[in-house]
Amino acid sequence: MGILKLFDAYTIRARIVPALIAGLPTLAFLFLIIPWDHFSVSQAISATMAFVLLLAFADLARYLGKKVEAKLGTRTTPELWFRENQVIDTISKDRYRDFVARQLDVSQPSADSEISTPEAARQFYLSAGTWLRDNTRDKKKFRILADELSSYGFRRNLLGLKPVALILNFLVLLSCLIAMMVDLPLDLPALDSSGRLVTAIIAVVFHSAFMTFFVTKDFVRQASQSYGIQLILCCESLMTAANTTPRKRTHKTAAP
Repeated sequence: MGILKLFDAYTIRARIVPALIAGLPTLAFLFLIIPWDHFSVSQAISATMAFVLLLAFADLARYLGKKVEAKLGTRTTPELWFRENQVIDTISKDRYRDFVARQLDVSQPSADSEISTPEAARQFYLSAGTWLRDNTRDKKKFRILADELSSYGFRRNLLGLKPVALILNFLVLLSCLIAMMVDLPLDLPALDSSGRLVTAIIAVVFHSAFMTFFVTKDFVRQASQSYGIQLILCCESLMTAANTTPRKRTHKTAAP
């Protein structure tokens, strides 16, 4: 837990935690086969390998998550701005659209232009999203938005690690089965314990089922939409802040 203090909240939730979940059976198997009743070089190497593997998985999670994002087209949700989309009420969205258009100093798309030239309207809404992200970086002020972003990052990166996790699970499962059927010339008491190996196999099966059936594209798209909705709703706070910002007074010099 002390090591986690080296990372910010987003990195822990969106990168470290997916890495832990994706590599859990592998890390557990690594600790399972090493005897911990006494400390030696093997324990130190095992602990170091586990830590290095976790860091590598965290970095890999971001890389593969970005590839998933590019493939699915998530995180940017311009479709939520279109008038035909009723996820956010029309009255509020009209106000937000006017506000962002003034900030960008660009004419907003009309209802007709959204139909006749949807790509031009989409570009305006993409620009609106970029402006909102740049102006909502204060995580304390926009805490809900930061939470939604972390949730999206977690799901995106976990989906990115899904193929790697399943491959590692297969290797762990294969190793357990070989250890149960073949007398290996290794001085590892844990490999001689069928109970531990069966426990590892059960964990791998349940973990693989979770990664297969729950970590899906829809799992990511749902989080992306939730983040997009909250990003648009942040216009309310930005509009309030803009209206309450005191204007600078001009001091008039008294006539002589």
